[in-house]
Amino acid sequence: IKFDLSPDPERQRQAEQLRAGWGQRPVWIAASTHAGEDEQVLAAHRQLLRDWPDLLLLLVPRHPERFDAVARLVRDSGLGLRRRSEAEPLTAAQQVFLGDSMGELMMFYSCADIAFVGGSLVPSGGHNYLEPAALGLPILTGPQRFNFTEISQLLEGAGALVQVENAAELE
Repeated sequence: IKFDLSPDPERQRQAEQLRAGWGQRPVWIAASTHAGEDEQVLAAHRQLLRDWPDLLLLLVPRHPERFDAVARLVRDSGLGLRRRSEAEPLTAAQQVFLGDSMGELMMFYSCADIAFVGGSLVPSGGHNYLEPAALGLPILTGPQRFNFTEISQLLEGAGALVQVENAAELE
């Protein structure tokens, strides 16, 4: 059943509209992140901004009760933040867009050029790789992928998924 996934055309249209508001910026997504991963993702993003100053990180925590804490973490890291819940346009001053909404993950994936799937740099076992794969995104994952072993091995064998160990390799 997990393989029976096809992108919703309405969500695709919404993603196109959202992304159009961001200009020509390259976008990467860190999706379904857990505590302990956000710090690594933000460290990688700060490093990436040195070479790609207009790069946008679309950060989507796994659990809604973490939205405010992750927003504080982004602000404390010195990066400009825009939250989805603010419903305000993104500006060049914001390097992180926080996906603090429910039911929009597939749309957020549709806005990205490359995806990191969370729950994999901490011992949570990873999350579903098929959503970004269905959109043709290159996928990065941490070593903790025991919840999706078969799927991750299939994608890795096809050259669609690459494992990273830490923030430096994620960068």
